[in-house]
Amino acid sequence: MLSRKSKIHDKILIVCFIVSFFQIIIFPQNKQVEADNIKIPLHLQLSSMKTEQNDFSIFIDDGLNLATSPFNFTGTDWMTTGAMVIATGLAFTLDPKIKENVTHQRSASFDNVTSYGEKYGSISYAGIFAGGMYLTGKIMGNKSLATTGRMLTESVLYSGFVVGVLKYTVGRARPYNNEGPADFFDYTFTENNVSFPSGHTATAFAISTVLSQRINNTFATIGLYGLASLTAYQRIYDDKHWFSDVFVGAAIGYFIGNSIVNSEESRSSNDFLSNMTLMPSISSSGAGLSLHLDF
Repeated sequence: MLSRKSKIHDKILIVCFIVSFFQIIIFPQNKQVEADNIKIPLHLQLSSMKTEQNDFSIFIDDGLNLATSPFNFTGTDWMTTGAMVIATGLAFTLDPKIKENVTHQRSASFDNVTSYGEKYGSISYAGIFAGGMYLTGKIMGNKSLATTGRMLTESVLYSGFVVGVLKYTVGRARPYNNEGPADFFDYTFTENNVSFPSGHTATAFAISTVLSQRINNTFATIGLYGLASLTAYQRIYDDKHWFSDVFVGAAIGYFIGNSIVNSEESRSSNDFLSNMTLMPSISSSGAGLSLHLDF
């Protein structure tokens, strides 16, 4: 690869797909009025027990949710897990053929295109992207931007942890070792023997999953998963991973990213209820209740 192109690539950060327009709905709150010269200062809080969590406690809670999620699996979840195990077994049988077909496509133009996939799945680039978004949101007072940055940081770190544990447990040789796809449990703990699963692919799919659901736009989703798929292709193309490595890496990234999103949606729903206030009101026309939401 030309050094000039490499320098250009190194200066490129992933485009920040942030669409954070939230419609604020405020229910009018009736003013307290005087009736017969007597002011009625009645105030009833529906739910004030839940206090806002700081980001560190949220990080811990989401990690615990991930660790304990198998204990809460439904029948459908277990069926999905079984299907994934079967699909992974099938992926192992396809490893040699896919390696041969993809690595034989090497060319200067393909080197140029696939390098973007490598960078999109790089944990260093992902860390800069997620951390930068979080800090920018905090500095600007943009809660939505900061929340997205925190969610991306969580998904990258937790997927990286899972991948790291599997890599050093399975001990699979990388394809460029030319030892075949069945060389497992080599505990020399070198870069040559940590092929399964693909960390780049897990990172790419974790990022794309969080961003696609936060943006909630069809075209953004297609673009984001297209980038993640390019990362998976690049890992095979560069002879760094087998097809089954990237398949499982993609599943890990998607599952963790989706879990982080679900936790945040559940948390936001609870926050919505905790900000609800019921206000008794009295006017010359009679008595009633008014609903107030704090945003």
